[in-house]
Amino acid sequence: MKVKAADIARGLQISKATVSLALNGKPGVSEQTRQEILDYKRQLESRSREKAASVMKEKQVIKIIFMHRDLKVAYGSELDLWTDVLAVYDREAKKMGYSLGVTYVNVLKDPVEQIVNECNMDSVAGVILCATEIQKQDYELLKNIHKPMVITDNDFEDNSHHRVCIDNTAALKLAVDYLRKRNCNDIIYLANDIDIYNFEQRRVGFKQAMINSGLEFKPDRIIPVGRTIDHVNERMKMYLRENRLPDAFIMENFQVSIGTIKAMKTEGILIPKDISLIGVDEVPSYATYDCKLTTIKIDHVNRPYIAMLLLKREIKERMPTKFKVMSDCLLIEGNSVK
Repeated sequence: MKVKAADIARGLQISKATVSLALNGKPGVSEQTRQEILDYKRQLESRSREKAASVMKEKQVIKIIFMHRDLKVAYGSELDLWTDVLAVYDREAKKMGYSLGVTYVNVLKDPVEQIVNECNMDSVAGVILCATEIQKQDYELLKNIHKPMVITDNDFEDNSHHRVCIDNTAALKLAVDYLRKRNCNDIIYLANDIDIYNFEQRRVGFKQAMINSGLEFKPDRIIPVGRTIDHVNERMKMYLRENRLPDAFIMENFQVSIGTIKAMKTEGILIPKDISLIGVDEVPSYATYDCKLTTIKIDHVNRPYIAMLLLKREIKERMPTKFKVMSDCLLIEGNSVK
């Protein structure tokens, strides 16, 4: 934006004619005054550019793409984790000077090409792809997004984008090691019946932890018990009636944890007297009756924060090297292990 002589005159409290002489290199103005006028002009031009950039930035959007397969693992699940995550994205986008735009995409129904085109619009500064439920072939549909993008909760291993993931392997090592120290050697892993990246990595982590601990591992030590709380409850009631109890169950996510504890309550099985339990991911205390579940706590709030830091850097300057950031998990002791 061009700086007007009147603005300079007003700012320096001198006449417009003096400013005009100085800007046009004409005599009648002292060298000191001429320099002050030129310096002030540069200041106003700089402020004008900064203001224009700020206005443009405010018009731009950080686009959050929640791409799902209607599995209800995070979005639409029985325990709402997504609201807290969105709050972090919104807060960090505002700090960066952008607004937030959230798009939910059912990859089985919605036109993904249209979403790609929206992401490439001038109004979009960068993209966060929340990929909890999607598979590699779904990700291939997004390869034409040209804006800076960071992926969360999945790793497609093509090194085109930064990825922010949970260290599920280390999480299961924590669980198995904790049980081993308490003389629980006969351990069964209760799995959701959905195959997504996080769950698959937890199962791999369980297998590795069992083998590394010198414990027997066979595929039947991983038992799928359902995806909803009610489904898990019914399946586990049948399992508990027909099978002997192991030393401990590790439960893959909150639906499995809540459904299993409900089934044990119905069947009169005492925790931890009859069996020890560890859940992966915390569950609300009201959902576990009088059992304070020992859990592997997954940090859902700081992962989006780290994703936004990486995106901010990518928007400023594309990094030739991409990073995969793995978030640690913590074991939170309850009273569900002997």
